[in-house]
Amino acid sequence: MADWIKSGAGRGIVIGLVLLALWTLRPIGVEAPSSVETPFDTDRAVARLATILGDERPHPTDSDANDAVEARLLAEIRKAGFTPQVDERFHCNDLREGAAICSRPRNIAFWVTPPGDDALMILSHHDSVAAGPGAADDGLGMAVALEIAAQLKGRTLARPVLVVITDAEEAGLIGAAAFAAHDPLAKRVGAVINMEARGTTGGANMFQTSTPNARDAAAIGRPLPSANSLSTDFYELLPNDTDLTMLLPLKVDAGNYSIIGSGKRYHTPLDNLAHLDRNSVRHMGATTLSAVERFAAQKKAGAEGQRVYTDVGRQFLLELPQIAAAVVVGLGLAAAGLLYWRGGTARRIRSAFIPLLAIVVGTGLAIGAAMLVGALRPEADFGTAWPVVFRVLYAAAALTGASAILALSREDNAARGTAAAWGWLAILILAAFAFVPGLTILAAWSMPFVIAAAVAALVPAGRRAVPWLLVAAAVVYLLVALPLGGGLEEGLFIEQAALATFLLVLMYLFFLPGAGRATRATPAVFAVVMLGAFVAALMVPAYGPGAPRHLTIVHEDDAGKAAFLIDDNGPVPPAIAAQAKFADQPDDKGYWRAPAPKLADDGSVEILSDTVTGIRRTIRLALVAPSSDRQELLIEDGKAMRNIRVNGTRPAIRGEPVYIGCTGRTCRRLEVEFDLAVKGELPEISWRRTRYGAGEAGAKLVAKRPATAQPVHTGDRQVWIRPLRLPAAPAG
Repeated sequence: MADWIKSGAGRGIVIGLVLLALWTLRPIGVEAPSSVETPFDTDRAVARLATILGDERPHPTDSDANDAVEARLLAEIRKAGFTPQVDERFHCNDLREGAAICSRPRNIAFWVTPPGDDALMILSHHDSVAAGPGAADDGLGMAVALEIAAQLKGRTLARPVLVVITDAEEAGLIGAAAFAAHDPLAKRVGAVINMEARGTTGGANMFQTSTPNARDAAAIGRPLPSANSLSTDFYELLPNDTDLTMLLPLKVDAGNYSIIGSGKRYHTPLDNLAHLDRNSVRHMGATTLSAVERFAAQKKAGAEGQRVYTDVGRQFLLELPQIAAAVVVGLGLAAAGLLYWRGGTARRIRSAFIPLLAIVVGTGLAIGAAMLVGALRPEADFGTAWPVVFRVLYAAAALTGASAILALSREDNAARGTAAAWGWLAILILAAFAFVPGLTILAAWSMPFVIAAAVAALVPAGRRAVPWLLVAAAVVYLLVALPLGGGLEEGLFIEQAALATFLLVLMYLFFLPGAGRATRATPAVFAVVMLGAFVAALMVPAYGPGAPRHLTIVHEDDAGKAAFLIDDNGPVPPAIAAQAKFADQPDDKGYWRAPAPKLADDGSVEILSDTVTGIRRTIRLALVAPSSDRQELLIEDGKAMRNIRVNGTRPAIRGEPVYIGCTGRTCRRLEVEFDLAVKGELPEISWRRTRYGAGEAGAKLVAKRPATAQPVHTGDRQVWIRPLRLPAAPAG
């Protein structure tokens, strides 16, 4: 056995199986720790949250349920000895080009310390989506903010501390936008700690900072969250936002914290107290309390640089100036090149590309396996209930592809193979540095060992140390990359996480840089594992009661043509299909559709005024929808349209089409003013109104929804769609 393990085949299989197990188990950087040393009182925070949420009804902005949550929240703030102030105003957030999203948020703020400038703001929001009670999103943030405030009360700090709990975050960051635009407190803020959740479990992640970020990195406290500068770079490339987005233009320092485990419960009824992991509350509280204390102890002074950083198993933080990290990677590339050049002249050009080919083939095979499973399974979210099966599948596929390339390459020089692999990683990092500088964390702390190996290779007495130095570099890479792989899976969801296996292929290359001819058995072993996992991936249930399918029931009435709609993320459950005549195929908009009774319509349009001044025409309308929870307008082909006002507010929107959305009771009477050219084509306008809940007709479908399915985001709803035709310009 010992001789077999020392052989190329044995080494390749053993190392690959160990890495496969580590990748599958994800031992570090994902789950919340079961215990941390902290003064943060988790039990008291959860008890406050239970009081605030009350009966755990969903409480979207400007609703009766949110009024009740707000009243209980204000009572808890006063009970803790603070004096809250409420800022209420109608506001439209025009964050997106061509869109304005409006509501009347009620933001709550209170000072923990005496008021002052350059304050540290602790930020969360108190509204939920219509589908769920928001115990994690963002009850967790509220509860942690209140407990931190209680911990800091009466302490002398270097800077003031302000708590702000916004409203209408779920409607489109409207409360935060209103705070930044209108509240005088915004001018007094110098740093922000924001808390969010996109799931109900998992450890706290600090995933976003301001730019530059040196003070933000210095504020990352102990115990450590999962934190790395690559997450900020990736987050900026995604179309996601939190309240912090609206504060960053104020040039504040920042740390954005979130939990993202069990993400399929996000924005569903399962985002409740029963599913909120107390370990997650403790870890979020401990890490943000520490960060608040660090921010509160520092003041802005001097120039601030840009840093790259990563935690290692939440045990310690590695940090470098961004430029220094790039220099280290560049030196590592030179060292890798030197090691490769000294590895011999045989097949020098061909061998240089073997690691790159292994990365491409290994990652490509993992992605191909995921795509094939997706094509064969009827569910879109097929890995929800059994993610471990898909981790095994993707990892085994990646190792099969990579080991096959190594076996076919007949490359016997291990050090040269390692050097080429490190060289390609350095090239990738440096090529992407201008766009994703955080990628340097993959190599910045391993490259010193690669550089040391290159120096050792120049000295006859040091050549025996070269393999050990390269192994040390691989170990450091593994400690950095394993948590990144787990975080990518949580962020992308398992169905899209095959791409992350490029991190695993690199691990394999670093630990097994070259393979002799005998390693041809290695891909066969991984292929057997891959095929077994593939069969399991086709057979395991996609969903479970705690890992649900997203299944929202919509009763839509489009100009008198009514239908029940269900998103095409899988087949219509048989029990629901028995209640209505759903079509055999989804429509071109991605819905399963069945005939439904028409909805009674209480909406009306009032023309308040229609005036012409010179070449300009102004039409004021009142769109009245007494029972609606949301009104929307989609305005297209409006060559005559110049500007628009919503409830007296003029959003800064440009281009076509134009989208106007307004959420809450205030929006049941929506006054819209169109500024038009007298001569020109009138816009085409689609008027949409939404009422939460599937209604009486949809109740029979809701009753048959499986226990493994839950509504999501806006939830079950009734929707009216009508054309809105503006009157022609008066003659003359």
